[in-house]
Amino acid sequence: MSFEQVLEISERTLRLALKENVDQAEATAFLFDSARTRFANSQIHQNVASKSGGVTVKVVIGKKIGFMRTDVLEAQQIEDTVRQAIKIAKVTPENEDFKSLPQPEKWEPLKDAFDEDTANCSPEYRAEKVKEAIDLAHSKSPLVKAVAGSLLSGSYLFAVTNSLGVSAWAKMSLASMNITVISEKTESEGFGYAEQNSRYVKHIDPVRLATQASEKSVNSMNPIKISPGEYEVVLSPLAVSSLFFFLSFIGFSATSYQRGESFVKYQLNKQVFDDRLSTKDDASDRRTVFKLPIDGEGIPKKLVPLIDKGVVSEESICHNTLTASRENRRSTGHALPTGLIKMMTPMPLPINILVYPGTASIDEMIEETKHGIFVTRFHYTNPVDPTKAILTGLTRDGTFLIDNGELTKPIRNMRYTDSMLSALKRISMLGKELESIQLGIVTAPGMKLEKLRFTGVTEY
Repeated sequence: MSFEQVLEISERTLRLALKENVDQAEATAFLFDSARTRFANSQIHQNVASKSGGVTVKVVIGKKIGFMRTDVLEAQQIEDTVRQAIKIAKVTPENEDFKSLPQPEKWEPLKDAFDEDTANCSPEYRAEKVKEAIDLAHSKSPLVKAVAGSLLSGSYLFAVTNSLGVSAWAKMSLASMNITVISEKTESEGFGYAEQNSRYVKHIDPVRLATQASEKSVNSMNPIKISPGEYEVVLSPLAVSSLFFFLSFIGFSATSYQRGESFVKYQLNKQVFDDRLSTKDDASDRRTVFKLPIDGEGIPKKLVPLIDKGVVSEESICHNTLTASRENRRSTGHALPTGLIKMMTPMPLPINILVYPGTASIDEMIEETKHGIFVTRFHYTNPVDPTKAILTGLTRDGTFLIDNGELTKPIRNMRYTDSMLSALKRISMLGKELESIQLGIVTAPGMKLEKLRFTGVTEY
């Protein structure tokens, strides 16, 4: 399906809504065409392809707003969806913050957002790359027991129109690969993990990913236990991306900010992070993955300086039309694109986060660490107190002790619980290589922190 066809579905849906004499209406049509090759126990076990498409309808009657979505593109279901949106609007309380749907703004497609080879990647190509990864991992050591993961390729397109004249569309290709390697020796298992996201399937490097994952897997067997406490840490880009993924929605969304839940609200114009730290949300930056010119409302995406040399401000906040209207501001173009990122409660979010790199390598960070911990990645990360940017989570898939500038022994996974206002206050070194992790939402370098507080130790 072409973007012209998706745009026509959006326009047709809008006309259906306007026939019902609503005051304003908005319609979005989307299609996510993807294929995934999954592997486990060092062999491909599943190859699946799917097309998930649908329509969302927003209607406005006075200050009452009705919203409905269907995950099909058939005419009858679309008509039913329009009727349901109108029914919802009629019984919904007025939203006093609502002023209007967005007015049209000039936008232009972004170059290099779409790659035909990725959108039409064959299962044979994905199988070949998976085989490269599996063979490479097993060649690294006879201790490698199993290799698992997946390789995804596909495309996403959507179009949005509204009764005020908005008519916009976007299309993007997407590729992603993750690899977990399991090693075994003397009743001990070791785990290693690597991940890469890109708009180009041919940029995915299975050999590099398998090398990283297998080396960590083999070296992480028979871990020792160390005591909780504050340690210097060297974080891989995977670990860094996890921290900024969670900081993004507890700090930089206007929804969190206006509810008083964002740490930014209480740290305006203060030097809250190390002055080495700068981040932005910028869909036009070629280094980010979700290269979309518009947001879910058809508004051009603006560059937002999330952190400027350690300082956060009102300019750090990402808005959609509704949150912007509450403050008499303009939307920054951060309404989530329909069908791309699923959330229980839709809210404006940065999805093109880039942490500016430094000049160091991971090896140099390790060499400059007298006694600390190397973390490959975090999982089960959750906010504890968003107003203080306190996060908690567990290390996973390669956690090592650093002594006198060298990785010495694998250690049992540990729980960290710390305020990022403290942990990111003293950044010793920033990596020079950027990687796109966390579904492609965050592009980040490795990082060395002077301290991170660990509060517990696991049994594995």
